[in-house]
Amino acid sequence: MTGPREPDEVTGEETERLAALLHAVEDAEELLVVTHDNPDPDALASAAALGFLLQHCEGLGTTLAFGGIVGRAENQALIRELGVDFDRLGRENGISPGTVVALVDTQPRAGNNSLPAGRIANVVIDHHPPRPETEASPFVDVRPDYGANCSILVKYLRAAELEPDRRLATGLFYGIQSETADLGREASRADISASLYLYPRIDPEAYSRILHPRLPKGYFRSVHQTLEKARNYGRVILAPAGVLAYPDMVAELADLLIRARGTEWAVATGTFDGRLLISVRSSKPLAHAGDLVRGVIGDRGSAGGHGMLAGGQVSLEGLSEEEVERVSASVLEDFLEALGASGEPSESLT
Repeated sequence: MTGPREPDEVTGEETERLAALLHAVEDAEELLVVTHDNPDPDALASAAALGFLLQHCEGLGTTLAFGGIVGRAENQALIRELGVDFDRLGRENGISPGTVVALVDTQPRAGNNSLPAGRIANVVIDHHPPRPETEASPFVDVRPDYGANCSILVKYLRAAELEPDRRLATGLFYGIQSETADLGREASRADISASLYLYPRIDPEAYSRILHPRLPKGYFRSVHQTLEKARNYGRVILAPAGVLAYPDMVAELADLLIRARGTEWAVATGTFDGRLLISVRSSKPLAHAGDLVRGVIGDRGSAGGHGMLAGGQVSLEGLSEEEVERVSASVLEDFLEALGASGEPSESLT
């Protein structure tokens, strides 16, 4: 008897999706691949993979771009090891009419990318819950059951019978491991399958350089200051980090704090470039962190995420220092209330 089809097999459905993607870009003069702002490894490697795919299949000249900055040492190392260039994209940037725009690891009007207002993305490939605005895009592949966006791109590469080189395989593998906490957080069978496919193809030394980069001294100062301010409310840790050295530092802090024994929720906040940035992590597999952050932020800003990790931001433009502190404190209090952990902190982490 034939058993169920394994997730690492190239199915007819994957071949059809590849054909639909290629059809969506067949009249393009150029391709612009846009990630979410301040991109993480899953977004960076996904962008590189989509550029690689469409360059080889359609001969498209490709530009990879993101808004914001890449500050985390691991993410900077990933870009170096991928060996591809990324441009900085601002919301005011013009995009020529003949350019096909693809969004990866984000969606239109999500509030976390710099796609100019009014510009429709021709292609959207993402693993977050679908947004109504995404329906306007000609080609959409949104798979919220996948733990990592890179795993979707591996499906396309395999359907196209394109072998990723060692640099791209290393980047994709790291993107999956980073996004799923080494396959221990929201990893699907497709993520496991993609990892097994990629692992024999990676450059182990390059992977080690990404995983263990040299860290700037500012990183240790930020960690020290945040640990001094962090407070434990039973199963919840709140960490108001203050002014951030770089925007993705807030995610690093949440990743660190969720590892504290007995902690089910870690909420880190910090300010950068006129915004309050929020990063949330949970140790509970069915935590619905994305729903939590969207509920807390509401119409004050933008938010999104998955079951065990999520993030958001609130604009602080035009506010005084005192008003910024009030907004930050209010957001943290709302998280405590939503998590049923209001009251005085039980202890300081330090």
